[in-house]
Amino acid sequence: MPPESPIIGAILLAAGASRRMGDQHKLLADWNGRPLIAHAAAAITAAGLPPPLVVLGACAAQVRAALGDETAHFVVAVDHAEGMSRSLRAGLAAAPADWAGAVVCLADMPRVQPQTIAALASALAKAGEAAIAVPVMNGTRGNPVGWGRAHFSALMAIDGDGGGRAVLRQAGDQVVSVAVLDTGIHDDIDTPESLALLRLRAKTARETD
Repeated sequence: MPPESPIIGAILLAAGASRRMGDQHKLLADWNGRPLIAHAAAAITAAGLPPPLVVLGACAAQVRAALGDETAHFVVAVDHAEGMSRSLRAGLAAAPADWAGAVVCLADMPRVQPQTIAALASALAKAGEAAIAVPVMNGTRGNPVGWGRAHFSALMAIDGDGGGRAVLRQAGDQVVSVAVLDTGIHDDIDTPESLALLRLRAKTARETD
């Protein structure tokens, strides 16, 4: 009997206050008939990963409700206002012990394709717990990023809003580049302008179908 493949989970960071969006919380904004966060969670499910671990913070009840019927587990980052690192820390601390790694997804990136998430998880499972899987398109890295469990402690030691960039810079040959055809890895929604552009793209695509 072949050995079982390592379990790679997903952490969906959804705790931010969305200050740059103005009066509307970005994760609750509609795109193609669903809130942005629902698209991000659905991509994880479609990729074949276990139900994501969703990190909540600002507007926690509304963000959780916006997931609708999507299956997920939840943790609240009570100190989320101190930076993305605190949300990441809460998610990693809650990761099941049998996860060999996790693809860390951002809930304001609704266009990331399930195939990208699946490819990152596959690369991480093959490369082992010391690896980091990074999506690359046209020579440019993007998000989400897959982290082997060996890096969890270093990620949990980070402060502020830097995310995992410092750990990534020091990882050297542990980084596995995963080539993808997915412009969504470079497309986060932080401002009313970026949301308007996202909707315009969708409208244009419908009109040209």
